[in-house]
Amino acid sequence: MSLTTIVILTMPDTAAQLVRELVRFYVRSQREQARCGDGGSTVRCHVLTELLREEGITQQALVQRLGLDKGWISRAVDTLVADGTVSKQASAQDRRSVKLALTPAGRLRASALEQDLDGHAAQLLARIPPARHGQVQESLQLLLDALSGEGKPRLCGSLELRRAASADWPAIARLLTDAGLPRDGARDHLDQFIVGEIDGELICAGGLEVDGTEALLRSVVVTTAMRGKGCARKLLDQLIQDCTSLGVTRLYLLTTAAQTYFSRSGFAVVDRAAIPEPVLRSREFQGACPASATAMALDLQPHSR
Repeated sequence: MSLTTIVILTMPDTAAQLVRELVRFYVRSQREQARCGDGGSTVRCHVLTELLREEGITQQALVQRLGLDKGWISRAVDTLVADGTVSKQASAQDRRSVKLALTPAGRLRASALEQDLDGHAAQLLARIPPARHGQVQESLQLLLDALSGEGKPRLCGSLELRRAASADWPAIARLLTDAGLPRDGARDHLDQFIVGEIDGELICAGGLEVDGTEALLRSVVVTTAMRGKGCARKLLDQLIQDCTSLGVTRLYLLTTAAQTYFSRSGFAVVDRAAIPEPVLRSREFQGACPASATAMALDLQPHSR
């Protein structure tokens, strides 16, 4: 068999093969370019970023989510507990069940790692002509939807959005606390919050702080059980629609771990020095969010009234 023939046979020529090659090269590049930074193993990196997405899960749940050997996960968790980045807590419902959570030091470490991984992805995207970014984003979103939908029912189709009421605050506060998001100042703007319910259960919330043509998006949060099912997307779309109805032309936000998610919705990283003073006076910019949080903005078309 000639060398030419070998090359032809190993080149991907179907969509399925392209997906496999994409994953293979991306994982390799990520391991080489976006390491844990402090000498941590790849498995420990996976544990940290997974706990950043959802805390209070069991070690067995980590095994199932990451698809890795339970011995590897056990050793990684023990190391992270020993170095003070992960804590083990007995479940309030079942004292025999132990749940894992990031410590404050662990959250900082995981957030820094997440930013490194986001930066690596952004570097790859920068190699693609800007005119093709929309096409790439659409294709990746289709793949993401296909993967996140494996074996999962689409439950957010029955999501009902409505304006928040004062009686919703305890539930909203619990959502924010469980997700590790700031509550400071949120209640002061409850009249600009939207909540989402399924069968009468409040499962997501998000709000705005509007000042003329500028606004701050804050606290888009979804219950653990309903994440990854499209609820946040519906909620965000409604909040953006509210902005355009109010004549807002630029929407800002701060994030420690969701830069990639918001980038998919059109938000771009901005320098804090370019943010207008009314937005900078908000509680989130005044310390409720860490100084390491990334500032992003979305330009909106003025609403015709």
